Amino acid sequence: MPVLSVLVLSAVAAQAPSPQATALKKSCDQKVAADCYTLAGLTKRGEGVPRDAEKAADLLKKACELNLPAACLDYAGAWRSGEGVKRDPLKAVPLYQRACDGAVVEGCAQLAGMYAAGREIEKHLGHAAELFGRACDGGIAASCGMLAAMYADGSPMAKDEAKAAALYDKGCSGGDATSCGRLAAMLRDGRGVARDMPRAAALARKSCDAGELAACIGLALALQNGEGLPADPKQALELFTKACDGGEPRGCLGQGQRVRDGAGVARDLPKAVELFRKACDGRAGAGCYELALLTARGQGTPADLAKATSLLRDACTEDDPRGCVTLGELFQSGRGVVKDLNRAAKLFEEACQKGSLPGCSAHAAMLEAGDIIGRDMARARSLYEKTCAGGIAADCYTLGKIVKNDPNGRKPAFDLFSKACAGNIAPACHEVAQAWEIGREPMKALPFYQKACAGGVAAACERAKRLAP
Repeated sequence: MPVLSVLVLSAVAAQAPSPQATALKKSCDQKVAADCYTLAGLTKRGEGVPRDAEKAADLLKKACELNLPAACLDYAGAWRSGEGVKRDPLKAVPLYQRACDGAVVEGCAQLAGMYAAGREIEKHLGHAAELFGRACDGGIAASCGMLAAMYADGSPMAKDEAKAAALYDKGCSGGDATSCGRLAAMLRDGRGVARDMPRAAALARKSCDAGELAACIGLALALQNGEGLPADPKQALELFTKACDGGEPRGCLGQGQRVRDGAGVARDLPKAVELFRKACDGRAGAGCYELALLTARGQGTPADLAKATSLLRDACTEDDPRGCVTLGELFQSGRGVVKDLNRAAKLFEEACQKGSLPGCSAHAAMLEAGDIIGRDMARARSLYEKTCAGGIAADCYTLGKIVKNDPNGRKPAFDLFSKACAGNIAPACHEVAQAWEIGREPMKALPFYQKACAGGVAAACERAKRLAP
């Protein structure tokens, strides 16, 4: 037989359906959904039948209409990818819902992801949360992590860090590396769960080893500070570098800080500038802040106060409140910029809203003084209460002076002065000493006068001399 004839016959034989495919087609024609679904897979891959994406999609449609949820899942995927049909993500929505309702939880997870992202269909976080919950309950570990993130952010439901931690734990136990890394961060900070540094470090390592660069940052910090495991600055630097090279801006920040300080590596300020710039460009606010400081001082880069000011604004915008506070101080003092108390007040308020106690303190002082923005003692007092509770001893003293004028304010004021004195605020020690002396307890007053004297309160020195044995 001629060679060409052999090749033609071989090609025809190769295209002929296999006995398995023939049997599956016959069964599918008799409306056996599972066999339509199996034949769709063979047709999609070209196994025993000619490869034909359009025909495979038709078979998936038939199997889905015959109430096979797994086929609905794959048919939805075809509409999203455009394989065998003209791409139309909207048509995937009811199909994923059908799969989800048929206990194929991957359908719940896929549809939840579409609602959460809002790229292919209209965003709806309420639907997303409900579907992530169903997927999580069905064993999709990544969905537990996605739902946990919603609870952690407080969107669309009320913020609940304990619930978030429990869901991250479930996701991590199910093998989701992202959940492990985020649970590690919560364990490190004691948010929603008891602080546990060894477990935090172990989970961060597990997540980092799986390729989660954000977890590598957490592990690097643990190794840098010796939290939960022995300190290892060299390995910390390696992890920061790995994360930075992988596109994680906080890795560039950590690497830059070590290069700037010469910690475990040769000090190199120009390289630190480059790394902080990468971190800042990646929207890591702390990178902008560190770069601003070097730029203002002319370290590793030419001094440029205007550029430093712009970087402080970037830091503030990217949620590093230190940028807001420092920039506010510049506008308050007029150093290198046009003095603008209104702008300073707004920056201090912004920093306070971002969780900065120094920002709250500075804003309270302006509200108390009434500079430009108007005096508001009620707001100032509320902020001083917050900053005093947060450990700013000077604000405990200021608050004590305000409270002292209240009816029945002597005892609360005394407690506030005592707290401020413990924080080495000398005038507060003087107030405590005077209170003891007024109460006819001179020997209890003496050590406070001595402490106030050592802190530079001249009047306290005189009283200490008179009371000393």
